[in-house]
Amino acid sequence: MLNNGLLVALCLLVTACSSVDRKANKESEYYAPLNSDYIRYWDGETSKLLSAKYNQYNSQRFQNRLDKDGVLNYLALSGGGFNGAFSAGILTAWSDQGTRPQFDVVTGVSTGAIVSIFAFLGSDYDHELKQLYTETDFNDLFEQNNVFSAFSGKALYDNSKFEQKVRTTINDELVSQIAFESRLGRKLFIGTTDLDNQKLAIWDIGRIAEFGSPRATELIQDLVVASSSVPGAFPVKRIHLTINGEEYDELHVDGGIVRQVFFAPQWFNIENMAAGEQQNLYVIRNGGLAPKYQQTEITFTDISARTIDTLLLSQGIGDIEFIFHYAKRYDINFNLAYIQSDFPDIEQEDPMSKAYMQRLYQYSYQKKNQHSAWSQVPPSLRYLYHDNDKLLGK
Repeated sequence: MLNNGLLVALCLLVTACSSVDRKANKESEYYAPLNSDYIRYWDGETSKLLSAKYNQYNSQRFQNRLDKDGVLNYLALSGGGFNGAFSAGILTAWSDQGTRPQFDVVTGVSTGAIVSIFAFLGSDYDHELKQLYTETDFNDLFEQNNVFSAFSGKALYDNSKFEQKVRTTINDELVSQIAFESRLGRKLFIGTTDLDNQKLAIWDIGRIAEFGSPRATELIQDLVVASSSVPGAFPVKRIHLTINGEEYDELHVDGGIVRQVFFAPQWFNIENMAAGEQQNLYVIRNGGLAPKYQQTEITFTDISARTIDTLLLSQGIGDIEFIFHYAKRYDINFNLAYIQSDFPDIEQEDPMSKAYMQRLYQYSYQKKNQHSAWSQVPPSLRYLYHDNDKLLGK
């Protein structure tokens, strides 16, 4: 959730000092909570049998969407902490223009997981999205633990107020709306990182919502909190499941640890599901995609913070390039929005403050209104695709 390399660096100092008893199982990745198939997949899954089974399950639902209008629209939302205000501005401006499509697939990681819930449900929920990212002071939702709590295995921050807000917002009524849309064939995926097996778990939130039980609602809430939990900064989230009558748990954290943004599981057979149909993919990167000069002091904290910021930037660029090439491979129209260099930095501004998020929201809202939000090529690949209509598929 936090977009702060310094914080992550500090977290590295406090994570190895203590542990809490838990019961893990090496085979847990082959099972799932709620004792159900089809509620989670693993990024990079290579099993042809599993892939065929999942694709068969989803294929009919996709066909129902194609029968509607012959067009499929996809939305992928990245992490970026409080930069989630950027995607909120894009989406609300899009609604106000009256051109925002109903997305057939929505994916989200970290802050993008939160935005994805409202984006999936549509423009009627824009007011909640705007309120969350322009009227909420996140300093009120996260309290720094004292040094003894941090070293005792909890975390640098207490996120209980944030977790309560998630549970209040994602209630049974909202989950029932997700279930309704899921039954129409639309898909909502949220990514979390399983620390035990070092994989991105991709959760089918709509399928979970269709269970219509308090446990299903609680699981969705847990997954949104987990996907927003920077390890060390916030407590890890235990996801409980039953294997052969025994209770076990998995430790899940921010999906951005593995991927800053994802479109679909790598085995997802778009070619068979929607070949020849019009497909539009919109990727919103809640952050920048270009290096920025910043003098780095020769101190442990400065070097650590700058190193992690650089790592996250590089990972984000790579993830978007991967999605771009995937889109080209399957004839999907690619569109990318990101925070560009024309968004002015204000020295010493707190990114957790309402003032920062309101400013970023207005920036992206105006970019969308001025029809300058979307790019068809990631900035890192412009040298390759510049003036090359053949490569762009024109």
